Amino acid sequence: MRTLDDLPPTPFHARLAAVAAGGPFCDGYILGIVGIALPSLVQDRHLSSGGIGLVGASALLGVLAGGTLGGVVADRLGRKPLFTLNIAAFVVLSLLQAACPDLATLVLLRFLLGVAVGADYPIATAYVTEFMPRAWRGPILSGLILSWWVGYTASYAVGYLLSLLGDDFWRAGLASSAVPALLLFLMRAGLPESPRWLAQQGRIEEARAVVRRHLRADLSLGQESQGALSVMQILRSRYRGPLLFVSAFWILQSAPGFAIHTLQAQLLTQYHVPGALLGSFILTGLTVLGILPVSLGLINRVGRRPLLMSTFAVSLAGLLLLGAAPAPAEWAVFLGFTLYSVAEAAGSGLQFVYPNELFPTAIRATAMGLACSFSRLGAAFGTFLLPVGYARFGMQAMMLVAASCMLLGLLISWRWAPETTGLRLDDTPRPPAHLAAGSLSDLPERTTR
Repeated sequence: MRTLDDLPPTPFHARLAAVAAGGPFCDGYILGIVGIALPSLVQDRHLSSGGIGLVGASALLGVLAGGTLGGVVADRLGRKPLFTLNIAAFVVLSLLQAACPDLATLVLLRFLLGVAVGADYPIATAYVTEFMPRAWRGPILSGLILSWWVGYTASYAVGYLLSLLGDDFWRAGLASSAVPALLLFLMRAGLPESPRWLAQQGRIEEARAVVRRHLRADLSLGQESQGALSVMQILRSRYRGPLLFVSAFWILQSAPGFAIHTLQAQLLTQYHVPGALLGSFILTGLTVLGILPVSLGLINRVGRRPLLMSTFAVSLAGLLLLGAAPAPAEWAVFLGFTLYSVAEAAGSGLQFVYPNELFPTAIRATAMGLACSFSRLGAAFGTFLLPVGYARFGMQAMMLVAASCMLLGLLISWRWAPETTGLRLDDTPRPPAHLAAGSLSDLPERTTR
């Protein structure tokens, strides 16, 4: 029997992928623009290292709240309602940053923006996952991460250009995220509800009508065996093991990743590299070299598990190069950051893939939102503590701490990372009882249909 996983790619799939990619683009832009605006903000407001950490971490703390909230709402009320509503929040909050009178207001606005950003992760990724054929699912979901990095890099390009107009450019830089958000708001209007979610709610005929109208196919759709679970029920259920794995590798990628990328210009300055703003833009742009091959199909050819392990290993090598000597040469600084940035970006392509492939429709968005929230908690701590840490202990010590995160991620991936390449979403079974203890040893053994 044919399912949504077995349908050939259509123009609607391509349109949906492009529209869904707009969310991560805006997310990356919003979270990235603060990094390039920070030097201007620090000079204008004379921020301490603690103030720098608060500005950098506030949006990440918002993502912590928004990821869980957005996932729960998307599983209860559907993928469509918030798919456009949270983008409207992007526009309004972005513009308000230009008029904020003090640091406290800016931190609050960045927090609220983070809530909207966090809500978009589970909504958009569950929406795309539930429409895509399995041949496209991995590349498209990792492509959303590519879009995130493109948005992040674009924010650095815009910020760098704005910096040429004068030193006090941080207001215009932070407000500039309203432009892509407004375009995305217009593009997302009119999209249908997820047919898998409709079928899971027992609205079978509505689901079939969506498939007939938009995918030009007539399928027999039914409810999956797993019903809805609350957040606490998921944490106490047999899905706890997969959730722990996904959250762990995502935290270990994000905690040093967001800190390093957000504070890239400040880190280059600490390493006494001239042209820190331009250097940070170049290094951020190089991240595309890591994620682009993944989204073009490498994720299907190599497999999820080997890709995750190898990217942790290369990231570890880059950070060890940065932390091996108290004052590394300029070439070693750029090589270390390049190795880390490229490998970390490639590994981040799995952040949207694993959560959406390991959980059934009824709890997919909630599980994705929980994993995203846990990862952003780690990222927020990392972004806040990095400037405080290098001011007290030095850059060498902080790079070695980041390297230890990569080593732990490599060990966790070797022990627990499953292989889900080629599986249909309908093949995602209810985990056996021993997964509650965190063991994922059976997942790689599932057969592909």
